[in-house]
Amino acid sequence: MKFNFYCAPINEDYDPVEKLPSFETSNQAHKRRRLLVSALPELGEAGRLLASRLDDCSLKKCRSAGCPVCLRLFRRWWGSTIAEYMARDPDYWFTVSIVPSDVFDVGHLHRFAWKLLKDRLRTQIARSQISQAVILGGIDYNLLHFEDDRSPRWRPHLYFLTGGGGQGLIENAFRKHYPRDEDTPRPVVVTAQRTDDKDLVTTATYTFKARFENRRPCKDKRGNADTESDELALPHQAELAILLDRQGFLGRTIRHGDDRALPALTTR
Repeated sequence: MKFNFYCAPINEDYDPVEKLPSFETSNQAHKRRRLLVSALPELGEAGRLLASRLDDCSLKKCRSAGCPVCLRLFRRWWGSTIAEYMARDPDYWFTVSIVPSDVFDVGHLHRFAWKLLKDRLRTQIARSQISQAVILGGIDYNLLHFEDDRSPRWRPHLYFLTGGGGQGLIENAFRKHYPRDEDTPRPVVVTAQRTDDKDLVTTATYTFKARFENRRPCKDKRGNADTESDELALPHQAELAILLDRQGFLGRTIRHGDDRALPALTTR
């Protein structure tokens, strides 16, 4: 029997609904789902099928990873579970952001081979000095805009938490596999995780985001290169929802390690 996260217990001490004022509300998730149902049919047969599935989601959940309501419920379980696990020994956790060079034209996000990306990451971890670390996170998406006349392109990327190993070992495990280029000056970023409970919950939920963004280059107040972001347009949200539905919740996760105290590592 497949794991049913809808019924899984949530520790209220790490519940993002209670701890994070910015966590999406049930009403916000339902509104976003209604908007998707209206936009998805414009994307052909796959869009029409997903719209019908989302429209039928009520007390009996549709279980689609493209459904904002079901995604909110998954994030609540995922974030509270990881935060509670980290809180047992909060020192020496690190956040890792990895931006591969692969980008996809709008309308062609379905070409993204997420299984291949995850297989490559597993191999990189297994051959590194952090092969024994516990790693938890997910695949994120944004729509990258450019300063020149190029059209915006989808950019899948990775964001996960690593328990142990140290910042230098983590950087060494990945930097040789993800070179920088003009559009990606910092393809690998490793940061020490703060240890108070609210920060643990914030980061745990951020590893599996529900709000996806446009990213545009800009300058900060000092004239240095920076980025600004805003929410995706509805047609782009709909294209992404179709991919998320195919991917599934667990297909989007990054999970590595062995600890019986954390069943989420092996949940199927």
